[in-house]
Amino acid sequence: MTSLSAQIRRIGGGAFATALVVTLLSAAPAVAHDNLTDAVPAAGETVTSLDAVALTFSGELIDFSQTSFAQVQGADGLFYESACSTIELNVLTTPVALGASGTYTVLWNAVSSDGHPISESYQFEYVASPDATVALGWDAPACGNEDTRAQPAAAPTSTPAPMEDDVTSTPQPLEDSEAPNASGEIVVVLGIVAGVIVLGGLTIATISILSRRRKRSE
Repeated sequence: MTSLSAQIRRIGGGAFATALVVTLLSAAPAVAHDNLTDAVPAAGETVTSLDAVALTFSGELIDFSQTSFAQVQGADGLFYESACSTIELNVLTTPVALGASGTYTVLWNAVSSDGHPISESYQFEYVASPDATVALGWDAPACGNEDTRAQPAAAPTSTPAPMEDDVTSTPQPLEDSEAPNASGEIVVVLGIVAGVIVLGGLTIATISILSRRRKRSE
């Protein structure tokens, strides 16, 4: 009876030890996951200028086929990364060119040092300075879409209209209203001549009358 009880205790103790090892092993990867320790800009922060989002993690990131990246999305649903993310040890950096003032969301994904992917998102506020350039957003993230993404708000490129041949125009004949009024000028000249003749005749008649009166008075 004693040997049977001892055997049961040994089996129970071994099962407990095995369960404990399995539990610790299964929990080990979770404990080893890296986490975000610092962000620029930080969650909820208000910035007036920004040219890059920098995320710092507790361990060195694995750079494997652009699986570690950050995306910056505006309230309009467009993306504002100017290039793909880069990794230097435990820092993930993404260059950005922001648009209008408003709320922006940072969505990031990273492969931690234990090989497990981690992801998260947060928001920050952007208040553009008066002299800031308002960038246009893109319809897709920068990473993996460099050659295919487009800016919906960009004005379409117009094709310049072909220049017309420089043909020397032939002078158009003057309309009747623009032609010199020769007949009118002739009438004016004749009127002047007639006036001179009449005036001369009156002058001669006046002299003649005065002369006759003078003779009678003598």
